[in-house]
Amino acid sequence: MIYKDPQETITSRVEDLLVRMTLKEKVSQLFGLVNHGQDDPLKNVSKKYLDGVGTLSFLNSSQTGDHKKDMETLKKLQSFFVNETRLGIPVLIHNEGIAGAQIPGATTFPQSMNVASTWEPELAIKMGEVVKKQLMAFGIRAVHSPLFDLGRDPRWGRIGETYGEDPYLVAQMGTAYVKGVQGEQEVMAAAKHFVGYGNTEGGRNGGEQQLAERKLLDTYCFPFEAAIHEGHVMGIMNSYGIVNEQPVSTSKWLLTDILKEKLGFSGVVVADYGSVSHAHSRYRVAESRKETAIMALQAWMDVEQPNNICFQYLEEAIEQGDLDEEYVDRAVRKVLETKFALGLFESPYEVGNFQEEIKKEQNQLLSQEIAEKSIVLVKNEQDVLPLKKQVKVAVIGPSAANVVNFFGGYSSLGSADTTTGDFDRSEDDNFIKMAYDTVVTEHRDMLKEQGIVFDDQPSPEQKEAIITMLKKRRRTSNKVYKTMEEFIELFYPSCRTVKEVLEEELGLENVVYEKGCEINTSIQGGLEKVQKVVQQADIVIAVLGGRESMRAPDATSGENKDNIHIDVEKPQIEMMDEVFKHNKPVITVVVDGRPLSNSTINEKSQAVIYSWLPAQAGAKAIVNVLTGAVNPSGKLPVTIVKDKGQIPMYASRAPFYLEINDWAEYIDYDKNKPQYPFGHGLSYTSYQYSNLEIDKEVASDGELHVRFNITNTGYNQGDEIVQIYIRDCFSEVARPTKQLAWLC
Repeated sequence: MIYKDPQETITSRVEDLLVRMTLKEKVSQLFGLVNHGQDDPLKNVSKKYLDGVGTLSFLNSSQTGDHKKDMETLKKLQSFFVNETRLGIPVLIHNEGIAGAQIPGATTFPQSMNVASTWEPELAIKMGEVVKKQLMAFGIRAVHSPLFDLGRDPRWGRIGETYGEDPYLVAQMGTAYVKGVQGEQEVMAAAKHFVGYGNTEGGRNGGEQQLAERKLLDTYCFPFEAAIHEGHVMGIMNSYGIVNEQPVSTSKWLLTDILKEKLGFSGVVVADYGSVSHAHSRYRVAESRKETAIMALQAWMDVEQPNNICFQYLEEAIEQGDLDEEYVDRAVRKVLETKFALGLFESPYEVGNFQEEIKKEQNQLLSQEIAEKSIVLVKNEQDVLPLKKQVKVAVIGPSAANVVNFFGGYSSLGSADTTTGDFDRSEDDNFIKMAYDTVVTEHRDMLKEQGIVFDDQPSPEQKEAIITMLKKRRRTSNKVYKTMEEFIELFYPSCRTVKEVLEEELGLENVVYEKGCEINTSIQGGLEKVQKVVQQADIVIAVLGGRESMRAPDATSGENKDNIHIDVEKPQIEMMDEVFKHNKPVITVVVDGRPLSNSTINEKSQAVIYSWLPAQAGAKAIVNVLTGAVNPSGKLPVTIVKDKGQIPMYASRAPFYLEINDWAEYIDYDKNKPQYPFGHGLSYTSYQYSNLEIDKEVASDGELHVRFNITNTGYNQGDEIVQIYIRDCFSEVARPTKQLAWLC
């Protein structure tokens, strides 16, 4: 058989296999399967998926934490599809990877905002290569990463997953990661979320956005275009949102006219979890699931994920004459091309040794290097940093003796207590309410098995029964750990807190500590205790910020955790107000995925650093910068505003004043400029630029040559990030006042 011969071309193999497939087998390649971590992974699969399946979800929510057991589960599932189905088509198993493979014990890396703050695409490539090897060694060949969304609204709960606000920076860093994680088509990356996901009205996750087509193409599609043509990205994942009244998952204009035809994407389009069914159940652009499936497939959505809520009706749609089978064939070709390109037919199981990969010291060192280079020193009055020797410090704040807050919601630690359903939610913060909405709209078959049947909405009695069932299921766990603390002890025992590392560096006698408050709640007597340690110290180090998580009760950001507050939470502000009364020098360390404003704290602190979400080596990286063992070189990949009323405020804005560099004309003059601009970042040394030479003329399709000297004029060694911006002085359309064009 041609399709089993690796010497044949991919096209020949695809066409040979396609003609052998029944309609049911074709449709089965166009939807996903979720592994819920059940003890017998084949119990339902062997009955329901004899015709195969396209993709398999194996996120942290599916895993037990027992590596041997989880890898055996994957192997059993893959073996079933390879050996027990008629045609033996392997399943494409996917995971997440913006902060490392989402597998307990895998190397955790600082999140994307950190990686962007290094302004070094080479580090993104190296990180991607590590993630690729660890995924493959576990038996996973696809990763739903990275984000190519623009991060321009600090209220949005997922802004920390982006590479910042600028299309060029996002394109450079994201494309670099794609190159690293895909390698020689060894793992499929899925660039997401196409398109405009991160900049919806009000910073609301999955909300609406109105975009003129020029802005859509020139700004929001630009990073995806780079991923397609320079990164050769194999997959694209759609956005949950609505663009110009069109849900992306069913929009032919966006998926065919723009993504396929204008941008030239030729790979597979996979649905973000639940986004196809949202077109029916939430956005109401289709009257039935069958109609939704037809709209999505015709728009060029190739695979519904994580299940087949709508695409299960494709076979019926064809048989009833509502859909031409060619649309199914078109999508199946993309799925099969991807599987052949990845070599799944020849090597469907794990490649490499997972335990060896996660033990490699160079991977841990790379994580620390990214963390150190991503820390941005935004303020350093009177050179209060680096810390002087023999100084006594008071270490305070909710993240000072905490490691959980170093990790993002999509990291292996941040997602340790998630369930598969958490990845498909509305804006509602109440977990049971969110789960209830999803179950009654998208999982009626499961309810029917429980004897709960209804037409439109459940009766009050049925609703109570469903909620009771959800609460019971929420309490059950198949994990080898019960708490985040247990998870850390098992998989990241060397992860330390800022307090612990400071005690090692400065000596126990020179460090006093009090938490003062939790992230968003007060501690009885906390303020009084903090004041006492502040009085004992020469200097205060306040480690503040939030927590990014889908489920944590104290989460201040994360998926479906948008936050109208862009400062640290009220208890932390109240604590810092008391601290500032003592007139001690204060160094504020912000641990958060979001670019928090903290206007008063920024104003009154002598030094401020943004560490973002620095992962497993975060404490060491932070203390290395505080002590001067590392000279900070990070630069802001986002504009930090002073007030939420300034949103949106970003560097590449269009001109709208006579003075082209003016930002705004608010009545409050102080709000006419940002707190800290895009690209800002201080060092413990100084640099001088000189001898600028630039080509006076350049062809429209040519290269512009820029030459200059950089001299370190200070007393410390350091790295300087060179940023080159351009401005089109006069053009037929308004162009940005300042456009990033090169970084090094």
